Amino acid sequence: MTPAISLSGPPRAAAPLPAPARLRRRDDAITLALLEGYGRRGGLAAGDELVLRLREHWRQPISVLARWVVARKVVAFGWRGQLLLPLFQFEFPRGDPHPGVVEAAMALRERMDELGVAAWFLQPHPWLGGAAPADRVVDDPRAVGEAALAWRAPAQAQPV
Repeated sequence: MTPAISLSGPPRAAAPLPAPARLRRRDDAITLALLEGYGRRGGLAAGDELVLRLREHWRQPISVLARWVVARKVVAFGWRGQLLLPLFQFEFPRGDPHPGVVEAAMALRERMDELGVAAWFLQPHPWLGGAAPADRVVDDPRAVGEAALAWRAPAQAQPV
């Protein structure tokens, strides 16, 4: 089933995802995996839908969310003109980003692009007993932060 990307009202089905053979770019294949992974962990919200939810508790929710995204304090990635944010990282009803997510995202932001950070939160990590950081960040934010600080890019092949 396609994960819902809506916060307002009952979940609605997102547009059908493209078949892997018809994906336009390599990033589409990565994003498809992110949509599926985050769909199992509370789903995703489009930026404008998250702003509507933040409006109840923040005076200027667009500015607040924009600051978080630009500073890369939250997991956010674009796909086909839409900003998507995984919902696991927000503490509702107020909508603050979870401190463990902020710490990990900030540790990774200089070493990965947005898709890389989003993928990192879904990948099993040995420092977390094989659990994905998204599954552990609420219960053990310190361990997730330490795992992010310890992350190193895979070694590149050296020319001979």
